[in-house]
Amino acid sequence: MEGLRKGGFGSHLASLAAALLASVGAAFLLLYAFSSSFGEALGLFFLGPFQNAYYFGNMLGAASGLALAGLAAQFAFSARTFNLGGEGQLYLGAIAATAACLALPEESGLLGKAIGLAAGSAAGALLGALSGFLRRRLGVDELLSSFLLSSALVYAGDFLVSGPLQDPASNFQTSPAVPEGLRFARLLPPSSLSTAALLALAALAAAWFILGRTRFGFELRLSGKNAEFARYCGIDAGRYAAASLAISGALNGLAGAALILGTYNKAMKGFSAGLGWTGIAVALVAGGSPLALLPAALFFAYLDAGAKAVMIGADVTSEIVGVIQAIVFFLVTARALDSLVARRAAARAGRAAGGRG
Repeated sequence: MEGLRKGGFGSHLASLAAALLASVGAAFLLLYAFSSSFGEALGLFFLGPFQNAYYFGNMLGAASGLALAGLAAQFAFSARTFNLGGEGQLYLGAIAATAACLALPEESGLLGKAIGLAAGSAAGALLGALSGFLRRRLGVDELLSSFLLSSALVYAGDFLVSGPLQDPASNFQTSPAVPEGLRFARLLPPSSLSTAALLALAALAAAWFILGRTRFGFELRLSGKNAEFARYCGIDAGRYAAASLAISGALNGLAGAALILGTYNKAMKGFSAGLGWTGIAVALVAGGSPLALLPAALFFAYLDAGAKAVMIGADVTSEIVGVIQAIVFFLVTARALDSLVARRAAARAGRAAGGRG
């Protein structure tokens, strides 16, 4: 078994390396075909994020949010559940954190930050737990429930930002800024990097310990790998599946709250811009290891920062950059997704066979 695990991990790394090389090749070809200044565009795409402290700090700040969103997706994957509601959970978590912080005095300081983070986590956890309840009690597939609930409640979030929480002094659809005393300190101003990055690192370390070193983590992973065997051992696999969705939602809500307190300082309509979906890609690239989420998040943040540098400094349109990003996302995640779906199909087949027996 140990050899098999090593072989599987080596195969994952080999397929990931091949996908990365193919992605770089695709970026070369597209930039060569659609840019009149190929050398400049190439340099901006690959070296732009390191031009100065502002671009570099923005890349690291984006990576911290991606790491939390990726951890949320990975926690669900650990129990072989799928949380497709990350975008809505993150968005509503951010709005809940904003509302909580706006109701607190600036003097609340560290306690106020904790309340804001807790409010965001609670909002995300509530959405995730609802999908878990529907799966456990009514047999509703969490793929459908998490996606539909998230998609519907995003509009509720839009209403709050442009209605009750709307800043009357602004012409944009945004809430008032949270008090300065409740914000995370900036590390490389004026970039978006803040001490929220330390929160992301702490969450990754805690998840590594919980999933790999505790009874709860062991039983959760066992329930995902073989639900029938887990039940034979006296483990309620359904309860762990529901718990994984609630925890996943809480982590997405935490990511949204951290972005508000560390980067944006106010809730803006549609600010999440696909972060919840990209978090799924980050989790797939990480291959099941919480610690591997950090380099995976850095890779996607680097890709986005390079794309923005090309759009600003070269004659490459946003459409071409979007195509490059889509190709990279597809190539990097396709093999991991195929493996994940195959394992889930095998687990379902095993449960069906056990039921017939």
